[in-house]
Amino acid sequence: MKRQLLWRNVYRLYEAFEPLLKHSIPKEDKPLGARVVVLAPHIDDETIGCGGVMLKHVAAGDRVAVLTFADCTPERIAEGRAAGSILGVHRQEFLPYVSRGLLNRPEPGVQLAEFLSGEKPDLVYAPSLFDRHTDHVAVNILLARFSRQHRLGVMVYGYEVWSTTTPNVAVDITAQQPNKAQALACFASQNRTTDWYTAALALNCYRGITTGAGKYAEAFLRLTSVRHAALVQENWG
Repeated sequence: MKRQLLWRNVYRLYEAFEPLLKHSIPKEDKPLGARVVVLAPHIDDETIGCGGVMLKHVAAGDRVAVLTFADCTPERIAEGRAAGSILGVHRQEFLPYVSRGLLNRPEPGVQLAEFLSGEKPDLVYAPSLFDRHTDHVAVNILLARFSRQHRLGVMVYGYEVWSTTTPNVAVDITAQQPNKAQALACFASQNRTTDWYTAALALNCYRGITTGAGKYAEAFLRLTSVRHAALVQENWG
């Protein structure tokens, strides 16, 4: 616990100076955190955005739990569970809400609070703050509300799906790429209309080249939960 408090404080200090620094994107072998929660607006977002890092967490003995919010049809749930089995996640929950309506009712926020309170994470993955999808923004708003109300003290890593972010950390997933590819292939219903399989792996290749992290990499906007909540407040109230 003392170690976790220490590195959170170090990151908060780093955030104050980061805009003044000019350097290459830092690399992490695996983000710190033994209890990990992944927030996915839709089934497949978690695998596209951070499937490689999830594999790293699981291999290290970390607990990984995934909460998915919208459009969880029986077909997509089956695909999500198949991908989750490949990734080795410990818990998957699928909420019954429709896309573009997560902020229109209190239940999604209540169930997010129950999930986070039960998991007690020290690290949360969520879509990057400015990912170009209404539900991705909504999940960040719900997370920020919980963070402010409960003084959530975690690191938040924003992953890429619909939009690239301006990352401040990259993780080498070269060794995990084959298993991530296998998990991505589980989403047949999505890949029929949009070739997410190719898009995600191509993005990982691009991130590997541009960050120097490895042949394949996942890149994130890394924020303390305090900074994450403040940015959400500044942009969406």
